[in-house]
Amino acid sequence: MGLFARWQGRSQKRLPLVGRLFEHLRIGEGTEASLREASQKGPIVFVARVVSGVDALAVAHLCALWGLPRVGFAHDLPAVPALLLSTPRGGSAKELVLALKRGDSAILFLKRPPSVFSTTGRARSEGDELLSALLSFVHETKANVTLAPMEFLWSLSPGRQGLSPIDAILGPTDMPGDLRATAQLIGSFQHGAVRMAPLVDVREFIASQPAESPPHALVRRLSYSLLRKVERERRAALGPLEKSPARMRDEVLRSTKLKRLIRDIAGGDEQKRAVTELRARNMLDGLRAAPNPNALRAFEPILDQLVRRVFSDVDVSGVEGVRDASREGTVVFLPCHKSHVDYIVLSYVLRKNLLELPVVAAGDNLAFFPVGEILRQGGAFFIRRDFRGDRLYAAVVDAYVRRLLRDGWAMEFYLEGGRSRTGKLLAPKLGLLNLVVDAALALEGRAVSFVPVHIGYERLMEDFELAQEKAGAPKTRESYRSLFAVLDALRYDYGRVSVTFGRPIELESLRAELGLANGALTPAKRRSITSKLASLVGRTIHESARITAGSLVATALLDMEGRGLRHPDLVARTTKLLAIATRAGAEPCSRLLHGDGRVREAAIRDAAILLVRGGLVKEHAPDTTLGRSGQRSAPRSRDDVVYTVPEEARPRLDLSKSSIVHFFAERSLVSLAFRAARSRTMPRTRLCAAAAALGQLLSHDLIWLAGGQLSERIAHTLDDMILFGELSETEGEVGFGGGNAEGDATVWLASHVAHLTPIIGAYRIAARTLRLLLGEPRSEKDLVKQGLAIGRQMFLGGEIERREAISAPTLASAFEAFIERGVIMRRTERYQLAPGVGEAELRALEAYLQRHLSKEPS
Repeated sequence: MGLFARWQGRSQKRLPLVGRLFEHLRIGEGTEASLREASQKGPIVFVARVVSGVDALAVAHLCALWGLPRVGFAHDLPAVPALLLSTPRGGSAKELVLALKRGDSAILFLKRPPSVFSTTGRARSEGDELLSALLSFVHETKANVTLAPMEFLWSLSPGRQGLSPIDAILGPTDMPGDLRATAQLIGSFQHGAVRMAPLVDVREFIASQPAESPPHALVRRLSYSLLRKVERERRAALGPLEKSPARMRDEVLRSTKLKRLIRDIAGGDEQKRAVTELRARNMLDGLRAAPNPNALRAFEPILDQLVRRVFSDVDVSGVEGVRDASREGTVVFLPCHKSHVDYIVLSYVLRKNLLELPVVAAGDNLAFFPVGEILRQGGAFFIRRDFRGDRLYAAVVDAYVRRLLRDGWAMEFYLEGGRSRTGKLLAPKLGLLNLVVDAALALEGRAVSFVPVHIGYERLMEDFELAQEKAGAPKTRESYRSLFAVLDALRYDYGRVSVTFGRPIELESLRAELGLANGALTPAKRRSITSKLASLVGRTIHESARITAGSLVATALLDMEGRGLRHPDLVARTTKLLAIATRAGAEPCSRLLHGDGRVREAAIRDAAILLVRGGLVKEHAPDTTLGRSGQRSAPRSRDDVVYTVPEEARPRLDLSKSSIVHFFAERSLVSLAFRAARSRTMPRTRLCAAAAALGQLLSHDLIWLAGGQLSERIAHTLDDMILFGELSETEGEVGFGGGNAEGDATVWLASHVAHLTPIIGAYRIAARTLRLLLGEPRSEKDLVKQGLAIGRQMFLGGEIERREAISAPTLASAFEAFIERGVIMRRTERYQLAPGVGEAELRALEAYLQRHLSKEPS
């Protein structure tokens, strides 16, 4: 029995150094279970790309750790690993077959690292011969042998294109020799990882091949398949090989379209051409990313601590779907944008799940020193917010994006263009998406998938700043102080974050779904693809949102009828809200529920305390009050606590509510339309039409309501409300339902109405503001400013119930809705009343909105 076998059979203490080197190895979820299951059927042959004694020892460590059959065969190993494994250094085909007959595990390497000591190619000890012997053994004995393609990652650097002098001796970083692999392992043994590609059943592989295939053809096909599997695994984790900045710049500037435009601008003047080309070069230097794995590595310990403290319960789903898309081609991440830390959170989740970090399109407002250089080394490239009219800049951005996609870089950008000031998803900006889709359609032989990502927070870090901007404060320009402000904010508790990946949308599949044949597309057809893609992304982001305890508590407290809620009532209210949200297709975060599906009271309590400590909620108990400082005497019991929301904190708390309000929107529309009718019953057709009309009006603020399927969703929601006992239907007439075990029908309907009350209130403020246009046209900025002042007067006068209705972004959305409705129009960046619209029409519009707000018949 060899030394390693004795160590495996008794204790790892005989080789403590080996065990310690691999004890931090990060292993893909499901790897152990898959290998244990395969080992019950027969021998396992581990397959790696490159001959490596380090990888062989790691495989042996995993076999010992998981109780798999010992490694009885490996080939081409250096002396020390061969001694530790007790395997011959050469490793013949005969020895492989003997190991398989014994039921041992085996290791098969497919390549040797290129260096001055060897040439690139198959492993020295006849890789083809070993595979041929393996296939013959399975064919003759009908044995169950499983191939396990493995990729060990001792460095998270993707490697560089070309060989440096050091690479020629030690092997490149992506195919290291043993010296380099050992150095990588020792330097980052706490961050090492292993990814296993899908297992290959050798008998199934043989059965899938044509009967007339010669043995050498089977060997080549199997070899190619295995290499492709492990290389795809590496590519999904680390991305493409890096290029030097000079090479990347030169390849971009050689773009055919860019060169053609430069010649067109120069008009045959050689000097002007040289000047224009220099301008293009300077533009490229200003926007391009400079990813630096070493810089990322230096920041990782800091980010780990910050993210663990602030975002300690990241809920990730769909990771394997992203990995599958990364294996097959290039991935473009399209996350919603609510916070400055979205970029950090997403990168953290991708890195921890061994997925390629993307290059990120960022606004050039973030390119200031030193933040710009830090972000640039983290993968950010900076583009102007608006470059209409600058043909050269547009061409440089286009050429750069095309080069990134062609090289296989994952990409990330925010479809909304900037951070949402309301907590709700914004209407998409299609400029950059159009450019990326156009570039992706031009690629041949490379799949491009777009991945919607929802990032949800219990409490936004910038809630105070965003609430000020909603109230009309000008947006502050980013500076180095912004960075320190974020770092300072990270000292506090902001609760949990959930990151969910929607199903990847493969571009060619979308094109086929739209019935657009292969070949050149007209600009109109390309735009139709972009519009459909943007719509799918927005819908998927909404569907992917997870219900957090913080968002439920915010919704319950903001929409309550009274002045405050006792703790037991808060738990009951959040339970009811969650029931309605799940009926609309929402999924809760895992920590929100007990194993039997009940809401965890502790999660609601923790979320309430989080909001109390942030100054968004006040906690009252007999003779005590807990304010922002978090200091109070303990109440006699938690049931004694009453929660209230300070008026000045409502706009901040509304940011948390807005992240899930879309799950209640259709129910709220039906309830609002039913109440506005001021009748005990209402014809079904009229109710659905009224709800859809209101939803269409609000769709500029609630963008998920836009589109041709709103009427169908309203009808489906009405059916569910009838089934749930909130409403009833008799011969086409809809009336109050009989209620259900959770409460009376009138209480349910009043609860649903409250969800959209602030938005309708904002629209009513906007309608009142339009009276200013009876005098003269006004700019949007001025009209919004005046609307905020009018809104504050209406709130103080009791005409508007909810303070959060005074919102600059929602007023702007309302004005856009009124343009669509034909009430006003925009001319030369100024609003004016549409022809035929006077004071009577404006009063009628406000009265229409008021009917949905009033609790009593008007």
